[in-house]
Amino acid sequence: DGQGAPYFLDKINARFIDDFIIEKKQQSQLTNAEVDELVASCISASSAAEHPDPSFMTLSSGIDKKAAASDDVSAWSPWYTLFRQQWVNRMQPSEHESFMHPVACLLMVSASDPDPVGSLRNLSNHPTVRRAQTQSFTGTNLMFYYMVLHDERHTAHAHNVDHRFDQVRKTFGQNCSLLRINSNTDLLEPDATERSKISAIWSNHLSSMQPIATHGGAALEKEVYGSLLTMRDVSALRDAVKQMMVRSVIPHMQYVVRLLSDQTASQRRGITGRLFSAGRRYFGNASKASVTSTGADGDMYFRYDSPEAMMRLLADYSFMLKDFRFAQSVYQVARRDFLAEKAWKCYAGAQEMVGLCKLMWEIQATKAEFDSNFEDAIVTYMAKTHAPRPFLAIRSVVLYYELLKHHKMYTLVPAAILRIPTTFVSLNALINEQAAYAYLKFPVKPEARKFSFYAMISSQLYQRADLGTMAHRCLRMVRTALLTPATRERRIEDDGEAGGNGENEKSSIVVNEKQNLATDDTKDVSTDNNIGKEEVIVHSRWAAIDSFINHELGRQCIAAQNYEEAFQYFMALMGDDKIPPKLQAKYLQELLQLFLESDDRAASEDSTEGKGRQSSVQLSIPNIDPNLARIIMSPSLEGEDGLLEWPLDGSTPTPIEAPISASFDHGRNGRCSVGEVVAVLLVVTNPLTIGVTLNNFTLDCEFSPTDGSDDNDSDGQPDFEVTSCPSVILEGGQTTMVTVEIVVRRPGELSIAGAKYLLCDILPTFKSLRLPGRRLNNTKEQQTGTVYSSKTTLGFRVDPDLAHLYITMHDLPDTLMSGSVHQASVHIENRGTVSCQNIALWLSHPSFFDIKPPHMLSDENTDTESQEVYPKQSDAKEAVSMSVQNTLQDCSEFLLVGDPKQQLLGARHLTPIECLEPGQTLVVPLWARGDRVGAHSLSLVVGASTKVVQSDSLSRVMRSRTFDVDLIVTPSLRVNAFVRPSTLNPQERLLGIEVENMLSDLSVQLVQTTFSSGNYKLAPISNIKYQDSAGSKVVVGPRQTISLMFRASPYQPESDGSEDQLVQLKVTPEHFTINALRQYIYSNDKPKQLPEPIDLIYSSTVLGDHDGIDCVHSSLQSYILRSQAHRRRNMLRANYPMVPEKFYPALFPLFETFGIDFVLFWTEDGGQGRSGHHSITGIDLGVPYDYVNEALNPPSEGVGRAWLANTINEREMLIHSIANRQSVVNHRNERPLDVTMRMSSVSNDSSTTVSDLGMVEITITIQNHSWRYGYRAELCLISPADLDQLAGEQVRIDYSGPRSAWSWIGKTDFTLVVDSQQSAIVTARIAYMAPGIIDIALWKLRASALEPSSDGEPGSVGVPAARHQYSSKSLECVLHPIMPTFVNVSLSAE
Repeated sequence: DGQGAPYFLDKINARFIDDFIIEKKQQSQLTNAEVDELVASCISASSAAEHPDPSFMTLSSGIDKKAAASDDVSAWSPWYTLFRQQWVNRMQPSEHESFMHPVACLLMVSASDPDPVGSLRNLSNHPTVRRAQTQSFTGTNLMFYYMVLHDERHTAHAHNVDHRFDQVRKTFGQNCSLLRINSNTDLLEPDATERSKISAIWSNHLSSMQPIATHGGAALEKEVYGSLLTMRDVSALRDAVKQMMVRSVIPHMQYVVRLLSDQTASQRRGITGRLFSAGRRYFGNASKASVTSTGADGDMYFRYDSPEAMMRLLADYSFMLKDFRFAQSVYQVARRDFLAEKAWKCYAGAQEMVGLCKLMWEIQATKAEFDSNFEDAIVTYMAKTHAPRPFLAIRSVVLYYELLKHHKMYTLVPAAILRIPTTFVSLNALINEQAAYAYLKFPVKPEARKFSFYAMISSQLYQRADLGTMAHRCLRMVRTALLTPATRERRIEDDGEAGGNGENEKSSIVVNEKQNLATDDTKDVSTDNNIGKEEVIVHSRWAAIDSFINHELGRQCIAAQNYEEAFQYFMALMGDDKIPPKLQAKYLQELLQLFLESDDRAASEDSTEGKGRQSSVQLSIPNIDPNLARIIMSPSLEGEDGLLEWPLDGSTPTPIEAPISASFDHGRNGRCSVGEVVAVLLVVTNPLTIGVTLNNFTLDCEFSPTDGSDDNDSDGQPDFEVTSCPSVILEGGQTTMVTVEIVVRRPGELSIAGAKYLLCDILPTFKSLRLPGRRLNNTKEQQTGTVYSSKTTLGFRVDPDLAHLYITMHDLPDTLMSGSVHQASVHIENRGTVSCQNIALWLSHPSFFDIKPPHMLSDENTDTESQEVYPKQSDAKEAVSMSVQNTLQDCSEFLLVGDPKQQLLGARHLTPIECLEPGQTLVVPLWARGDRVGAHSLSLVVGASTKVVQSDSLSRVMRSRTFDVDLIVTPSLRVNAFVRPSTLNPQERLLGIEVENMLSDLSVQLVQTTFSSGNYKLAPISNIKYQDSAGSKVVVGPRQTISLMFRASPYQPESDGSEDQLVQLKVTPEHFTINALRQYIYSNDKPKQLPEPIDLIYSSTVLGDHDGIDCVHSSLQSYILRSQAHRRRNMLRANYPMVPEKFYPALFPLFETFGIDFVLFWTEDGGQGRSGHHSITGIDLGVPYDYVNEALNPPSEGVGRAWLANTINEREMLIHSIANRQSVVNHRNERPLDVTMRMSSVSNDSSTTVSDLGMVEITITIQNHSWRYGYRAELCLISPADLDQLAGEQVRIDYSGPRSAWSWIGKTDFTLVVDSQQSAIVTARIAYMAPGIIDIALWKLRASALEPSSDGEPGSVGVPAARHQYSSKSLECVLHPIMPTFVNVSLSAE
């Protein structure tokens, strides 16, 4: 190297030329035509042009980033590689550099020459040699190499070969060699493989070195070189060339480098060299003209014997010998001198070589170290030389690009190669294409958008250069690269369509192998169209680019007379709402015109569809989403039709999950009866901003009769009829609903393939309505991968056994006052051909509707009294006991037609008819009531079946129609209840009812109050105050309030002493709930026994002089019970969320013993005469403790084992939720025992003195309110003087009487047992000092609960009650008086 250190030169290339001349015409005079011709010839000569799209690009996946990162860029555009080779081959020698200048001269003489030395001397004086010495950089220092060639075929001179070669070597020195070859064809081997290897040595080299055929010109003749040589000859040639290079040429170049290095050393010594150059320039004797000259192209260059030229020769030789570091340093010094002399061509060449040397180092260089060199060189070539040098500038760009590719610096490629001169259109197209590829090779993240941008620029340039094939290819790449992620992730699946035309459908993007085309519907890319080709148009996020690309591709196809492909691209323009309206109108007009004028109807020729779709094409306008399509049975009816499964327990009907067919939609609207009108609703959207018209809009359907049906149509009518819409006008961006009706006259299955219409009454179009498959997630393979089910088709089945009912609602209100009732009806007409054996009605809110017995429309003998909502009675009793079923059943279902035995308990008042024959109409009277204030969404479901329901089945499947009713309930009356204890009888309670009229302009007349309870009867405390002068009615005026007081006392039935009555008293609803809930929690066997009936006491009070309302022996009782059951279930859902509803009947009764239900009937006082009622459910009169918590304590035996931890945790969570339910928080905490005191006698004498004491006898009653436990009570009477001793127990801290005014005398401690719901009486005496009113409520009561005795006798008690975690706090308690008790001791006992 330049520092004298050795290095390995493993490979060097040598080029042999037959002549050297610097032509007068340089490449600076290149024309656009010449460059375009060269580019076109390279493209046409490249075999890869037959495969226009790169391997990493596919329409199904867009850009494969992994393939793009691993592939070689040269493979993507082989025409560029060919252009680069041809461009280098066309390089010519120039005066400013020594490249392409000869280094050595090879002189050859034959061994048969008698005077080889003389012949070689004559050759050294040949004009060609002289010209090379005068014009080349080496000048007279050109090295000569002498070679003697001996043809062994000439055996006559074989003995003189060595002698003559020795003469040459003695004369000319060591730069000599002897080459022996054989031209005897008889010695050639017949092996064709060896002959092809020999020919390939020349053909592979000449294919890249020889000029290719120009665009439109004749191809060069192909000659076979080396056909007469053997492998021994080829080896001799290689050895001769290697010997010449190693022994002579390379040592000569090293010698020149050392020589020039010594001669130019002073110029390269930093500041000293600069001073020397400046002194020589300004003070030297030689003139500037003696060392510079003007070249053939008008630029100044230095003579070959000048220091500047020798510096350049030194750097070039070092570069050729791959001593890049030393060459760079020399180039930098020469560059400085060239710049000083303003030799711009020489300066640009030096700058170019400096950048090349930096990139050729093994050490990685940064952009700042070399990019400025190339930029300065290119700018100088084009702007500062005598004339622009585009050839040299292009050479710099190409070399720079190749080195960047070698170092994989693709991020610098776009900015580097785009410095190409812009005068050559085709060359700029080629370079922009390479810049686009560079963006895909970015190491961090390939930039598809910038790739698309430069590919589009390249397409435009190719189009300007009349290279339409390349322009078409670039636009296709842009469209593929800009695929959206949603489009790239779309799947490819094949599913054969049975029973149709038998074609395979592609549910996602598929590539047209023949033309690499695409259609444009990204939402519906199925090939179930009438084009019959596997093609799809894709869209990117850039709407403007999409339209531009598709329009340009269409125009290019029209220019190439490829109307089929052009039609596809113009169809892709339809559906883009981002295009301006004027362009949309233009594109639409061009599409229609192309369809009319094209003789090659590409959209219909290859169609594999049926006859009805042979001329249809698939467009993206309008948008019809099959997921929004709806199939409506009997569209003239309200409500939603479907097949529902009706449980026999009255719970909510649910849609059936099994599909009607594997290829049909799994929706609810899947079946209809024969002859029923079916409406198909399609949501049609115009994505354009201009209006379009759809003419003759209809559906393409296929019908398959069921097995066993008669294929011969007796009446000659078609199997089905489909209506059509004559014209559908869609404005820009408008969405409308298109309805097409279908009537099928035979049993079978009808599938809807798609919609057909004429776009603008010209273009026949078909839109597929196939539904995409669902994502499967059943197997492990489906869960780990991405698997979709096959597509489904819109359609329905025609079932001859399906019920066909025409159901209408009459007079249903949309607004009601709270509590008011309104009469309505449901008409059910059988329009089918089969009688209906089962019809049921289900209500989502049973408390809002009262159903009356149904009857036929033609029945004139209907009992009108049974249809009244409030039946009258004249002999109402104050208290009536009636046995009522206490089972909490779901009372939402009513059987209208069918077996009466299947009627639910809450609807036993309805007697269903036997069946509904075809043509008959059933009328179901119902009363709508505003149960709660607010806006409500109510559902009524009517189900019908033509089959008899078996008694052992758990459910039945019926065709059902669901009606949604929106009801607004406004306030009318506000009814509140409050409870007070009775001071006269501890067993009684006072119940107050407060009625407030919320209406501002209407008075309300109260008609009747009815109470129902399992333990109490209620009676008004005093006569109700009537509001009219006649005293005949109770009226609540607008915005007024009235209070009604009732006394609730335990009901004592007239006992006949029967055992049945005694047994019935043992089992209460509270006991049933405790036992059933405890079994549900702790036992493995869930409870199944239902609660026993309960005797309800109905207490009715008629408010006014009129007949009462029978709510005990009429159907009104069933409605009230259903309403109460509905409210009860809602309450249980809130309080027991972890208990399934199916266990409610076996756990909770409908009524409790101590609860009271209240109903207030009213009517308008004037006005429209509306009537109604309000109710309050579950008024609590004082249960002493929360009995449900008793069920949380585990029983002594019978606890089920829980083996799993999850089961134990679930049990604990259930117990915790019950213990902390909402009703416990709001539960009234009342004392189990009450103590009342009453003065029974007074003993005093007027003749006694003041100091004498008076005595009073006090009767003390202890009342046990508990319904379950008896109590052992210890009563301690306390005198006022002893209060200070009991201050710590907080006994009557509010007592303010004198401490010595009175005192208990005699026995003050009592121990007694009080049975449940019983009382005990003791007597005590008081001594007082003076007459007056005193407060005697001074006592303390200690109570302990006792379990009922084991003998089972009612009211008897036994052992003390056991305490558990969830036991009531009142099992053991200490009670004190909570209010004073005053007695007047000055009065007599009476």
